[in-house]
Amino acid sequence: MDCVSPILDIVTRLWDCGARHVANVRNLGKGLEDLEIAMNELRDLRDDVNLRVDAAVARNRETVTQQVLRWMERVEIIGEQVAVLISQGKLEVESKCLGCCPRNMRQTYKIGKKVVKKIEAVKELVEKGNFQVISRRLPYRSVLKWPRENTVGLDSMVDTVWGHIQDGNVGIIGLYGMGGVGKTTLLKKINNEFSTRSHGFDFVICVTQSKAAYDEEFQDTVRRKLEVSDDIWKECSNESEKACEIFRVLSSTRFVLLLDDVQKRFNFQLTSLGIPSPDNQNGSKIVFTTRSEELCGYMGAQVRIKVECLPPEQALSLFSKTVGESILNSDPEIPRLAEIVAARCRGLPLALLTVGRAMASRKTPQECRYAIQVLQNHPSEFPGMGDHVFPLLKFSYDNLNSPITRNCFLYCSVFPENHMIRVDELVDLWIGEDLLDDRENPRDQGEFIIGTLMLSCLLDGDTSMESVSMHEVIRDMALWLARDEEENKNKVLVARSGRLTDQEFTKWTDSNWVSIWGSSDREINTDSPPYCPNLSTLLIRDTQLNTFPNGFFSFMSGLKALDLSGNQGLAELSLEIGRLITLQYLNLSLTSITKLPIGLTNLRNLRCLLLDYTMYLKEIPPREVMSCLSSLQVYSKINGVMEYFDEASSSADDELAFLEVLEGLEHMNKICITVFSYPSAKKIFGSHTLRRCIRKLTFMDCRGLTSVSPEGPLPNLRRLEMFRCCSLKEFRAPDQGSFCSLNQVHLAVCPLLPNLNCLAYARNLEMLTILDCVSMEEVIGEVILEGAAFPNLKAISLTRLPSLKNICRTNLFSFSMFEIEVSQCPRLSQLPIFYETTNLLKKIRGETEWWEALVWESDRTKDACSSKFISTSGPSGKAKQQMASTSKGKTATTPKSS
Repeated sequence: MDCVSPILDIVTRLWDCGARHVANVRNLGKGLEDLEIAMNELRDLRDDVNLRVDAAVARNRETVTQQVLRWMERVEIIGEQVAVLISQGKLEVESKCLGCCPRNMRQTYKIGKKVVKKIEAVKELVEKGNFQVISRRLPYRSVLKWPRENTVGLDSMVDTVWGHIQDGNVGIIGLYGMGGVGKTTLLKKINNEFSTRSHGFDFVICVTQSKAAYDEEFQDTVRRKLEVSDDIWKECSNESEKACEIFRVLSSTRFVLLLDDVQKRFNFQLTSLGIPSPDNQNGSKIVFTTRSEELCGYMGAQVRIKVECLPPEQALSLFSKTVGESILNSDPEIPRLAEIVAARCRGLPLALLTVGRAMASRKTPQECRYAIQVLQNHPSEFPGMGDHVFPLLKFSYDNLNSPITRNCFLYCSVFPENHMIRVDELVDLWIGEDLLDDRENPRDQGEFIIGTLMLSCLLDGDTSMESVSMHEVIRDMALWLARDEEENKNKVLVARSGRLTDQEFTKWTDSNWVSIWGSSDREINTDSPPYCPNLSTLLIRDTQLNTFPNGFFSFMSGLKALDLSGNQGLAELSLEIGRLITLQYLNLSLTSITKLPIGLTNLRNLRCLLLDYTMYLKEIPPREVMSCLSSLQVYSKINGVMEYFDEASSSADDELAFLEVLEGLEHMNKICITVFSYPSAKKIFGSHTLRRCIRKLTFMDCRGLTSVSPEGPLPNLRRLEMFRCCSLKEFRAPDQGSFCSLNQVHLAVCPLLPNLNCLAYARNLEMLTILDCVSMEEVIGEVILEGAAFPNLKAISLTRLPSLKNICRTNLFSFSMFEIEVSQCPRLSQLPIFYETTNLLKKIRGETEWWEALVWESDRTKDACSSKFISTSGPSGKAKQQMASTSKGKTATTPKSS
């Protein structure tokens, strides 16, 4: 037994050792499997994190966090360690060493322990790899600031634009205005604001489009701003691939693209160049400047802001800063002269800066006075104007879409400075001068061209399109161009108070267009008729002339347009008018002529004959004269309201016969006429041709006319006047489009007329005047309307309407700024104004007693209107306003449907 015990002990120990070794080997195999599974999970997680890292890097405005970078480093290290450990462990398992060698047991055990620890380490990395945040946004790149410039008057504009930049509903903002008005300076100032104001944009990209005029240049400029490397850019083989690279960077960022001086040749589809369209989701913005409002539409601007010239005080401030205090203080007279010069520039910053720099060295009043004289009479010779300002402004002219439009623009220079040009007058002159295309409807084409010039900021005007004006410096530039950049200074001559002498007429030899305004001469002093072989337009307007010498028009064989309007002393036309066989435009309005010469029958090329307010021309043109004017397109003879027409006036039969002649003229497209008889009214309302051509229509003393009831629409009627139509009882319209173009209505002494219901459909009506209509109880009564009546009304005047109780039973005003004048309408106790529309009200004029008795729909409406009331009775000025604000009228709650 003593021998057996040691042997059993040895066997037991060997068995235990082998069992533990087998267990270690088996556990090692299982551990290696678990380690591989854990490591595969870690690698999958690493791949997912890598994808998120790549996306963050691609966004170009984010950096991977240090925590993620360190984790990825640890994953790489542990991956190498696990690979070695798994290799060692597999060798150990494959050897299947079951001996009890302590050395083998220890080796297997050590590897097994390492495997267990690595599994724990791998699982710990898996837990730590579930990152909520992979990257963080980089600090915003600093914005490259432009050097500071004079920004007088731009601060409020910057705030306005900034407000739209912060508006999430606005993505594209267009800033438009005439050349030299300060658009570029404004955009630079906006760019600089991004370096001082807080914002959430990743990139602020400023591109001068005129310097990146082509797609490739534009893309290259943008990619440099985005810091796309040269190597990546070279890999892009074409424009599309470059666009994709730009889009890749910008699509995951919030950017602002400031695009200066957008021009017509620019590719309007920015998306094709790689620029994502701004929207509510990406929050990006595009702000651009252009000289054309039309381009704002092409660029898809949700907001259009016109950059205006500076008002007088700011213009003087900018000019004074440019000239310098030392010059302004060098003589007491110079500040006054500086005001004259600044006013001549009409607030255009480019001109103010140019002229101011030229004046900065002129220290005496004599120099300043001479400079003013040059600037007024020969602006192209003033330093900096002909070689700097005009060429810059000329770019807008060059961008006009056709030679016809460019010539029409140049023709506007025949009007003097600060002149309001009536649109219909301008189009008539274009027709007469043969500037428009005969293949098109010339009147529609002319109005379209005016719209184009306004959109290009070469003409100013309002939405009514009644009249336009030309900025002083733009006009100077137009004259400069019309005179072939001063190569032919006499080609266009425009003068106020010009003397018509032989010395003046010598200049006319080289002239194409001549206009004289306001001459005080009563006679023309010349020894011989002026020789004008090239003259096509001659305007002699608003002068004191009462006669033209015999033969004056003898050597004007190419004359197309002759305007003698406003010469109230002119009672007779020169006989040789009939020799002007090329004449296409003749304006004798506001003259004292008593008859038209029979020689007019020779003017078979005449297109426009204007005879408005010729109060001494009692008879209409003879039928035999008018029937010869086969080319006539425009005929206008509107009589003044207060003119007296006696029994010597034309008979109703003559008037009717004259209308039949007009109706038969093949090319007629515009008629402005006053009629005095019911048969004439009936003829107009029943004739499709006359209804189509009528632009302005006046009924005066039209006995027997009981109803204005055209048989069809008057699509081009702009102004309707009815005076002393004592039988008139109603207005009728065949449909809601009958008066679609009607802009002005003036009624006086129509005692039986109860209302103007059908005019509620005149959606473009801007001015309504009603006087002495004793039966009228309401302007607009019960009518069915889509929207408000008179949505574009700007002024309404009501005088001596004793029965008037109501203006309109619906909300009268909705979109336009408007004025109301009421006089001697005692029963009108309420105005159709609600609080929501009081901000559109400009002023209310009326008697204080009437005002105090008004009933209002609410106290706040009354309070909002009180400050806008101007009394037409009692004290004036501030006293009237105080009276209005302290007046205690009645207040009542009135339904808005009333």
